Amino acid sequence: MIRSITLAFACSLALAAGARTDQITDLFVIEGRVLELDVVNNTDKPASKVQVIIYQDNEIYVAFFTQANGYYEFHLPLGHEYEIQFGGDAYVNKRAYIDAREVKPRAGQTEIALDMGLFKPIENVPFEILKEPIVRFAWDTEYGHFLPDLDHAGDMARELEKTLRKVRKTGTTGN
Repeated sequence: MIRSITLAFACSLALAAGARTDQITDLFVIEGRVLELDVVNNTDKPASKVQVIIYQDNEIYVAFFTQANGYYEFHLPLGHEYEIQFGGDAYVNKRAYIDAREVKPRAGQTEIALDMGLFKPIENVPFEILKEPIVRFAWDTEYGHFLPDLDHAGDMARELEKTLRKVRKTGTTGN
């Protein structure tokens, strides 16, 4: 289950580039759900009130908490780089990177749907790989929407899965 969520995250970063309106906008939307993963028992559930911090051009832009069902949504200005950090003190943090520098104001609304699976810290397991964004998005002018770097996301998912397999093998649990 966790592996499928990890790989589904890498491959089904449910991108929705759609027009909700014909109005010109200089914003895009990032939205999704945060799930709490039990890496030992391979289960998940919605993660309530998870901290999300959005950095714009390497400066804190906004910080907020997900809803009780793990859902979040935020409108961000085009023309910037973003790093979104999910987790806070309660979880092993994961990051996503979005390069929106080349996106011009356009008719309709551009969206990135991004679900994120988080898990509690595990004693003596550092998860060094997660210091890097688990997924990176860039604007694709040919398709007219954000696309994830699937090679990078797949590599990150495989490396994370290696670490999680070791955790499952030893039966180590989170704090």
